[in-house]
Amino acid sequence: MRQSLFIPLLSLLVLTACSGPKALTKRGVELQDAGMNRQAAEMYYQALRRKPSYIEAMVGLRTTGQGFIDTQVGEFQRASMDGRRADALELYDEMVAYQSRIAAVNVDLLIPESLKSDYENHLDEHLIELDEEGHAQLEAEDFEGAAETFQEIIRLDADYKDAKSLLIIAQAEPFYRQGQERLADDAFRAAYDAFSKALKFDPEYKEAIPLRSQALEEGRFNVAITDFEARNRDRDVALELRSGVQQLLLQTDDAFIGVVDRTQRDEIIAEQQLSISGISDEQVEVGGLAGARAMLTGSILMYSIETGDLMTATRPGFRKYFREVPDEDGKTKKVAAYAPVQYLLHSQKREVVVKFELKLISTETSEVLFSKVDEVRSSDQVEFATSQVEAGTLYPARSNGEVNQSGKSQMTRLLNGRRELMSATSMRNQILEEAARRGTRQVETFLSSHIR
Repeated sequence: MRQSLFIPLLSLLVLTACSGPKALTKRGVELQDAGMNRQAAEMYYQALRRKPSYIEAMVGLRTTGQGFIDTQVGEFQRASMDGRRADALELYDEMVAYQSRIAAVNVDLLIPESLKSDYENHLDEHLIELDEEGHAQLEAEDFEGAAETFQEIIRLDADYKDAKSLLIIAQAEPFYRQGQERLADDAFRAAYDAFSKALKFDPEYKEAIPLRSQALEEGRFNVAITDFEARNRDRDVALELRSGVQQLLLQTDDAFIGVVDRTQRDEIIAEQQLSISGISDEQVEVGGLAGARAMLTGSILMYSIETGDLMTATRPGFRKYFREVPDEDGKTKKVAAYAPVQYLLHSQKREVVVKFELKLISTETSEVLFSKVDEVRSSDQVEFATSQVEAGTLYPARSNGEVNQSGKSQMTRLLNGRRELMSATSMRNQILEEAARRGTRQVETFLSSHIR
């Protein structure tokens, strides 16, 4: 395709960015005198955008703009004579677009009426050629080429014959066939994705919906979640972690991961007495019948909450006050003074840690598909000061015993600091939520590669 002839030059745009209508018009005249009509027309156009009623610019634009149109008409006619229909069509579209652009500043440019009928004849013939080319490309299964051809047809005539429906075929068919191939290879996730892409072009394309459902049904990996093991004192921690993982897996965005409902899960456990260590042949059979391809087991390896004692230490400081002293004239004035004082610095820390293990065990082979040990910890610390001296007048002492005058804001923060640790319950909930998120991500990541 030919390059557009009237795209404004970067140099002209830079020049016009900071010029007034008079300067632009003057520059347009200079360019016009030099025979550079296209560039001159752009100067006049920019001048009229700044001052629509500027007569000199209107006259200049009508002359140079019409000169540009006339040049395009000559090229259109030469392209027509040479049989270059695509070029002729593009030239005509450029003329019409340029005419419309200039009309926005109230300058009318003329395109010969005879060109319109020539354009329509070229368009009809060009569309026929493109339509034949597109059909041939579809027959040759050149879907990419066919898509480009039918897109061009629609650009030229949005309602031309069956171009829209044929474009859908050219775009959707490669993905549809890819889906069929992946499904035959038991690559269910890839098949699902391919059918989904085909359906984006046509929500009812061929058998894409039922085939995608088949891929999902055959490839879906259902997981039954067992109770997590823990020491007696940590049973509730294990229960909360299992519940968190189960809830997040139920909410997963991965359509191929499913969670067997509680009734089925309990049946498997009750009938087979599944343990963390493995699955017997009988358990494999029941697990399969219940729809679970794997059992997700877990255990709390370590859980602790440690709260340190409240530590209190005496620290030296200074209280700022003002005292009156005589000046050179015998009058009194107030000056800052610092009196030694002491304040109490308190600190306390709490840390919560959970270490857990997750295992995914196949109900078909008893193989451990996935095993991961992870640890999550959270800590909280408070540090605050107490004193009989009010905030704003208390200053800390430096290591050499002098007043640390720049430490006032730090001292105020300590006096107003938080004095209570985050509750143990809140910290426990926090780390168990994070542990559930981590564990779920690990399972999802494994299954995203395990499910083809």
